[in-house]
Amino acid sequence: MARFAVKTLEFDKVKALLASKTATSLGKAQALAIRTESEFSIVKRLQEETAEALRLLDEGKRFPFGGAHNIVAAVKHAQLGAVLEAETLMEIGSTAAAIRQIKTFLQEESELAPTLAAYAEALQPLPRLEKQLENAISEKGEIKDSASTKLGGLRTGIQIAKNRVREQLEKVLHDPNNQKYFQDALVTMRGDRYVIPIKQEYKLNFPGVVHDQSGSGATLFIEPMAVVNLNNDIKKYMAEEKEEIERILRQLSGSVGADGDLLIAGVETLTNLDVICARAYLAQVQKAVRPMLHLGGKVEIVQGRHPLLDQSQVVPLDIELGGDFNTLLITGPNTGGKTVALKAVGLFALMAQAGLFLPARSAKMPVFRAIYADIGDEQSIEQSLSTFSGHMTNLVEILNEVRSGDLVLVDEICAGTDPNEGAALAMAMLEHLHEQGVLTMITTHYSELKTFAYGHTGMENASVEFDPVSLRPTYRLLMGVPGSSNAFNISRRLGLSEEIVENAGKLLDQEHVHMEDVLHDLEGERRQYESQNKEIQMLRLESERIKQELHKQKQELDRRKNEMLRKAREQADEIYRSSRRESEAILKELRSMKADFDAKKLEAAAEAARKQLNKQFSEDAPLPEGTPLSKETAKVGQTVFLPSLRQNGTIVAVNGGDVTVQVGILKTNVPAKNCLLVKGKTKVSEDLRPKKRKGYAHDMLVTRTASTRQELDVRGMTIEEAIPTVDKGIDDALLAGLPELRIIHGKGTGALRAGLTAYLSAHRAVKRLELASLHEGGAGATVIYL
Repeated sequence: MARFAVKTLEFDKVKALLASKTATSLGKAQALAIRTESEFSIVKRLQEETAEALRLLDEGKRFPFGGAHNIVAAVKHAQLGAVLEAETLMEIGSTAAAIRQIKTFLQEESELAPTLAAYAEALQPLPRLEKQLENAISEKGEIKDSASTKLGGLRTGIQIAKNRVREQLEKVLHDPNNQKYFQDALVTMRGDRYVIPIKQEYKLNFPGVVHDQSGSGATLFIEPMAVVNLNNDIKKYMAEEKEEIERILRQLSGSVGADGDLLIAGVETLTNLDVICARAYLAQVQKAVRPMLHLGGKVEIVQGRHPLLDQSQVVPLDIELGGDFNTLLITGPNTGGKTVALKAVGLFALMAQAGLFLPARSAKMPVFRAIYADIGDEQSIEQSLSTFSGHMTNLVEILNEVRSGDLVLVDEICAGTDPNEGAALAMAMLEHLHEQGVLTMITTHYSELKTFAYGHTGMENASVEFDPVSLRPTYRLLMGVPGSSNAFNISRRLGLSEEIVENAGKLLDQEHVHMEDVLHDLEGERRQYESQNKEIQMLRLESERIKQELHKQKQELDRRKNEMLRKAREQADEIYRSSRRESEAILKELRSMKADFDAKKLEAAAEAARKQLNKQFSEDAPLPEGTPLSKETAKVGQTVFLPSLRQNGTIVAVNGGDVTVQVGILKTNVPAKNCLLVKGKTKVSEDLRPKKRKGYAHDMLVTRTASTRQELDVRGMTIEEAIPTVDKGIDDALLAGLPELRIIHGKGTGALRAGLTAYLSAHRAVKRLELASLHEGGAGATVIYL
């Protein structure tokens, strides 16, 4: 691409918009340095990547770039043997986690984004390194106590020694004999040693080591002799702690250096994906569409909006270039939008060839070998060039480098010199570019160029619209219609006297007046045609709407008619079938009555039924098993079942409506109605028998499964309070058959997470554990796999 094309078209501002959508610092830098491609296959792949990323965003999916940092320099230092700081190692661990998460995300979305899924192959997870860094470095970039057994012991020793020092100092401070020595009864530190403030006049009366004094000299900070050795122990432990930390950092830095190539490759891939995702985000914001790429040299933009202007305020442009014509001349008044149209086409070409979508309703774009632009005032004081000279210098460079199929954009071609000579030069240049097959767009005020375009096949006029009523531009681009500069109308609007305007009109040559009259007539006819065409279009749309509405009504009437006929047939069939079934049943019953009717047999059967009923309800008849007793039917010696105790017992006494029942060695008084009769001593109806415990474990498991949650919240607890809660949660999850459990511990100081991690790492029921993903809590939660 020509250097001045990218600069002139303000493509750097588009890059800045793209960079604002990135998630990482490396992605931002790459977006600002993005380049356009001129090979068709590469541009097609870039567009496909953007389309897949946009598809994922439209589905509500988000790329998990959180935690990624620019670690390239640090990794290279580690490869050279340097020892990295704890905070840097924390960023490396966070970046390794982001690489793993992005790889998983792309693999899971391979159906929606197969091209992006190919990037997953270049992302190599490093679980061993990630685990090492996670166990050793906290989220604040500090070395954890759990980084090594020795470090944990040293820090415990330091804490114990500090507690002892405080205890000794508290004794000194609370000794009544020492109260007069103290400036303030408090403990402070000087040079990592615990001291207390003593008044200057008592320094000889208080044994200890002087470490500092106040600005006035009235107070001395003395380390009592009773704590000197304890302070020495603290210093010793702290020196050993520092050595152990250096050893841990050296070991971790060596691990980073060993995996350095994989980390750097992963970061590079992550950066590429970040820029791809940013292209999709920008397309969402601009409501942009994917350009249709084709091998022919034709540009076709429908409702295109300049990407650097307010998308809600800009007037859309319809532009064609190529096909029947490869040279387009845009004329019209200043501030009418000619330059905006020129830049929009150039920016669309650059954006398409950088993989960006275009803010338009639709767009067809070729892949240009090169794009050249000369827009604006190129006057150079340093080079002693006039406006025309600077402009011509650019045109000469363009004409020397341009090839067939390239895109050339020129604003106010050959302006700044004699109009006749400038128009002649412009016509010669346009003819040269046209013959070479270059797609050319220019803006001009030269009337001669409008006539020149009319007389040459392959050239086309266009203009920016000017409203003669309001005397203002509408910023619409009209294809096929040359425009007028409207200098007289604009001058009138700005307040120039009518007399001067009329005199200026008299001074115009007759040919120019004729040309302007023709353009004015053409503009009037165009407006009339547009008005009629709009009316015809509205009538066509209205007739089409009425036609579709009548068609829908007819379809609905046909559907309702067919539905009514179908229901009527079904009802008639059902009535027929029902009547036939009833008739057959009546006939069958009549035949049965005729065959079986015997008066004597019926009378004998009725008598037998009466006797059976009398026998069943007689006082001497035994009660059926399971019948609740009453005060009339309860008798001593009966075996009964007590539902309240779920046990059998024997009635040993009857007291009105209550009975005394002996169950084993236990006797209890219960209402007779609460006793169920049991025949035999131990036989109990299956419905009354206590439920067997054969299915108890299963029932408990089902109940536990239904109530067990897959997450456990221990925020606000100490480690001693959280461990029993976590143990119970693990037991419940195991009983419920859950494969994993998420423990929410929060971020805070990291002490609770560190304690739980140490405890769960050695738990026999835990297979492995890891930090939750960002959308499930990130570092504030841990997922354990059972």
